[in-house]
Amino acid sequence: MWRNNIRKILGLIFGLAIVVLIAGVSGVFGRTAAVEVPTTVVVKGEFIDYLQVRGEVKAVRSVPLTVPTTGGGDLQIVDLAKNGMNIKKGDVVVRFDPMTVQRTLNDRRSELKQAEEEIGKTRALYRIHEQQAQTDVTKTRYDVQRAELDTVPHEFLSQVEQEQKKLALADAKARLNEAERKLRAWGDIEKAELGSRTQKRDKARFDVEYAERQMGGLEIVAPVDGVVAIMPNWRSCCPPPDFKPGDRAWPGQVIAEVPDLSTLRVTAKLEEAERGRMQLGQRVVVRADAVPDKELPGTIGDMSALARVDFSNWPPQRNFEMIVKLDQMDARLRPGMNATVRVAVDRVADAVLMPARAVFQKNGRSVAYVSRTRGGWDERLVQFARRGQEQLVVRDGVRPGERVALKDPVSPVK
Repeated sequence: MWRNNIRKILGLIFGLAIVVLIAGVSGVFGRTAAVEVPTTVVVKGEFIDYLQVRGEVKAVRSVPLTVPTTGGGDLQIVDLAKNGMNIKKGDVVVRFDPMTVQRTLNDRRSELKQAEEEIGKTRALYRIHEQQAQTDVTKTRYDVQRAELDTVPHEFLSQVEQEQKKLALADAKARLNEAERKLRAWGDIEKAELGSRTQKRDKARFDVEYAERQMGGLEIVAPVDGVVAIMPNWRSCCPPPDFKPGDRAWPGQVIAEVPDLSTLRVTAKLEEAERGRMQLGQRVVVRADAVPDKELPGTIGDMSALARVDFSNWPPQRNFEMIVKLDQMDARLRPGMNATVRVAVDRVADAVLMPARAVFQKNGRSVAYVSRTRGGWDERLVQFARRGQEQLVVRDGVRPGERVALKDPVSPVK
């Protein structure tokens, strides 16, 4: 009895295992069959080969904002407008630390005050000397007058006494001439001394005015309406970051620019093979990375005749420069934005076209998978007349109207 029960239990377990195995196999096949392969139709039309290059939005005209010349070395940035910020004429873009210039201004003002005090002291000193010289002139002139009175002939004076009086008169006149000469000399000396002191004062006054102008130049204001474009700080590396508050800038350095947004262009770098496929006046389409929802039409305005060494990458490369003129502007465009320039470099009319991602490499061959009417796939060897980045011109292998797979239908299921 118990043996029959064991057989029944084993039979039940064996049956459940078979059911589970069948369900698993059915699930695997069901999942395999449920895998959908995306497809597309081979069409006939015009083939357009596009060449895409990367570029940067730049302004042809811009107003540079330079660091003022203070005569005291570098200046430290205290406040700086944000890159891409909209500004109005007269708005403060950069403000520098005034400590160094203020110290210089205080020194110059002290020198000016000292020079003015020296002029006052010089005038007072020479006024005393002139008064003393004038007193000496007056006294000697009185002595001359008294000596002249003494030389009047007198019958009671002997000849010797009269000669002595004459000698005394001559001596008084000589002292008068000497006193008058000293008076004139003090005037000339005062004039020369005051001239030297005045020149020193004028130089000190000029230094004060120059330092005051430097204080006024510590705030750089926007000369026109526009957008602030902060320039890179080439003292930092690598790559050089934009200027920021706390950085030190040297006199004459361009710290920011206010570009004219009506003169925006796109500048791109071309390799030698790419330049040979482009022509002046060729139509292009520009899409800025920061404005992805709009394409801007334009034309190739200029291409450099000689290659230039580009040191932004290592090792340096030699590239040609291409300038694209935009037919219309977008208010969101700003200098420094990266953009993609797409140029139609080749056209083939009435061509058999299929997507490039519908071709697969199998054992060194290019194959496509064509959908059968009753299901399944035909693997066909395909040949191409032209290759583009997105489309291919088919020479042989598939026909218009056939549906091809965009994903390898025979690759192992992962």
